[in-house]
Amino acid sequence: MNEVSQYIQKLGKIYLQHSNPTDAEGMSRYMKEQFPYYGIKTPQRRALVAAFIAEHGLPEGEALKTLCRACFESEYREMHYFVGDALSKRLKTLDVSFLDVFEELIGVNSWWDSVDFLAPKLAGGLFLRFPEQIAPYTDRWIESDNFWYQRAAIIFQLGYKQKTDAQRLFKNVLRRADSKEFFVQKGAGWALREYSKVNPEAVMTFVQSHKLPALTTREAIRLMKA
Repeated sequence: MNEVSQYIQKLGKIYLQHSNPTDAEGMSRYMKEQFPYYGIKTPQRRALVAAFIAEHGLPEGEALKTLCRACFESEYREMHYFVGDALSKRLKTLDVSFLDVFEELIGVNSWWDSVDFLAPKLAGGLFLRFPEQIAPYTDRWIESDNFWYQRAAIIFQLGYKQKTDAQRLFKNVLRRADSKEFFVQKGAGWALREYSKVNPEAVMTFVQSHKLPALTTREAIRLMKA
């Protein structure tokens, strides 16, 4: 058994020790029965991950990439979440090649909860360090036939605030304005709403000047209406 397999096995044992079948059932039901869960709620899960890494460390380089992929091969959703929990605070130590890993994982066991940490938190965090990579990756994502990549291209700047490239945000929203996918429409509204916290006038002008799905418009202007 290699290093990564042993690591995964130890992590799984910790999760199993703290599993809650009742919560697991509710969590799976909330996620439309997409994945089974151990039943570990977010605050407890993050505390367990922090303690686990403090005791066992975290692989580096290629071994860490292998670990990320192995986590997403697990049937349990908490294993997938480990990638976000473990790497979100270590983005300053990751090299640009991890963008390939995050891009790959967006398309693995995809649902809104995984895409929403892989795109804005992990890939988005690395894009701030390697801005020259934004166009190659996100231009590819927005043109993908996979709507999860389309969503990723639209929401990757969540949290950028004043650093948001508004032109790119608006361009990507418009590129998929004809999408019938709920998660694309909702993601576009979410991204616009977040940017409205910084530049409400620009968002309002954009929304009023273009034909967008009703859901996108409603989500985009929600804060401004309030």
